[in-house]
Amino acid sequence: MDESSWLWLSLSLPLLGIALERLLPGQTLARLSNGFAWLGERLATKVNRSANGPQQQRLAGSIALLSIVMPMALGLWLFARLNPLTVLLDGLVLFCLVQWHAPMHRFQQITQQLNQQQHQNARGQLRPWVLRDCEHLSAVGVAKASAEMLILRLAANWFGVVFWFMLGGIIPALCYRIIVDLHYAWNPKLSQYRQFGNSASRLYHLLSWLPFQLLARIISFYGNWKTNTQALSQGFRWPYSASGSLLSVTASSLQSELGGPRHYQQQKVEQARFGPMQQYPEAKALDRLALKLNMSALLYLLLLSPIYVARIVYL
Repeated sequence: MDESSWLWLSLSLPLLGIALERLLPGQTLARLSNGFAWLGERLATKVNRSANGPQQQRLAGSIALLSIVMPMALGLWLFARLNPLTVLLDGLVLFCLVQWHAPMHRFQQITQQLNQQQHQNARGQLRPWVLRDCEHLSAVGVAKASAEMLILRLAANWFGVVFWFMLGGIIPALCYRIIVDLHYAWNPKLSQYRQFGNSASRLYHLLSWLPFQLLARIISFYGNWKTNTQALSQGFRWPYSASGSLLSVTASSLQSELGGPRHYQQQKVEQARFGPMQQYPEAKALDRLALKLNMSALLYLLLLSPIYVARIVYL
């Protein structure tokens, strides 16, 4: 294979994998991409013992994290070394790692049911995608929670994975996606994982900071740029500032309120409110959010593509 053909394949196959995941429906792929969370839950039932002290639980969580990430990364690295066409492997693995279709499809289902006044059905559709208690959410609460779910899920499962693939290749993308899923599975917001999930949560926050900040700055161009830029600085009011910046700039761009108190395991947790107070997201605002994220994804790829090309050509 000559150099120009190899370069063309290196550029086209991973992008084809990204595009196909967005276009192809199917719950099988969604379950496959969430397999790391399932594995984490099974492992936690064996090693996360409530009788242990906080320090022991944190240590167990760190060892459990490494026991999943390291073999997966090493196995993929060894397989890539034996594979003569590594770009094909990159495209296939990336196809399994990125996740756009499943959260976007669920968001659109929820929006449709809210428009049809099927509040309880919409609440049931939301429940598997969030940690918060959904039993007593009003229609407004479901609309806000679904918008927050969509932006944060896509930020991690699509934008974050693409970011680390473009910068570092398929191994960093794999490691990041595993850490994301383990963070979801062992979220410290749940009492049983408050100590055990500490390491996964810290790594998730560290590795998500750059991709989240880049996405937040892209979203700031939709709407009043000056107001949106000011909203970026409000992220510190959220427990994780990068997620807070995303929610704040999205609320400003949509001119709708996001955030606010929520319940976890029947315990009320106060959270910051972003955007215009008591201007709740309606159907048009939710539709605009989906459109803005689609446009942001294209711009995100365009911004990172030169880095990817330079990495392929020179490294």
